[in-house]
Amino acid sequence: MKIIAHRGASFYAPENTMTAFDLAMTFGVDGLEMDIHMTKDKKIVIIHDDSTGRTGTRNYKVKNSKFETLKKIDVGSWFDPKFKGEKIPLLESVINKVPDYLDLYIEIKSGVEITEVFYEFIKGYEFRKNQIIIISFNYNLIKNLKALLPDYKILWIVEYGYNVPIEKNMYKNVFKKIDAANLDGISTLADLTHCIRMAKDIKKNKWLWNVWTVDNPHLAKQLMNLGVTSLSTNRPDWIIKHIAN
Repeated sequence: MKIIAHRGASFYAPENTMTAFDLAMTFGVDGLEMDIHMTKDKKIVIIHDDSTGRTGTRNYKVKNSKFETLKKIDVGSWFDPKFKGEKIPLLESVINKVPDYLDLYIEIKSGVEITEVFYEFIKGYEFRKNQIIIISFNYNLIKNLKALLPDYKILWIVEYGYNVPIEKNMYKNVFKKIDAANLDGISTLADLTHCIRMAKDIKKNKWLWNVWTVDNPHLAKQLMNLGVTSLSTNRPDWIIKHIAN
């Protein structure tokens, strides 16, 4: 099971920043997870929310703002004053900095409007396609991207009761949709009940299976034993230490 740093080492440093990613790499992670949005001038930036209000010193809607404006915002101080001056990174800056042996889990937070821009961008990193895993809650978006990028690994993020309704045949319906879009697997909330019920079919289909967000070593070991292939955590050093034991 691979250990993926969720928004970087976000327990110790401000999420989705270069400092969080750099720190995670010193812990010996197998990969980094990051969230992306598209700006008004069609730049792809790394930030979780659709605005800068929660993590930034000023509040702007990402899709309505140019990168020139967004790059001036301090997104470190909210976490701790010692991180003052931390900036919103471009996706390309992170990809270009991260060693090519690390997996990059890129969660697309924008809607289908990002499809063409993201496709043209990520095609430029075809030489790293084995390390790039594209994920999203938006089924139509990833279905379209998989048709455009058949050689890239693309997973559907599923949270029962959020983007998939709780109903009798919900697992079967999810598996059918993954299969119909030729996706490479699934990314799920680390709910042990759901995970136990899905494990057999996921393994049978030989899909990639990512779970999030796990900072509890006992739960991490349970999920590993179920056959999870990658686990996203805010505390990668803590999880790696306990998994090793």
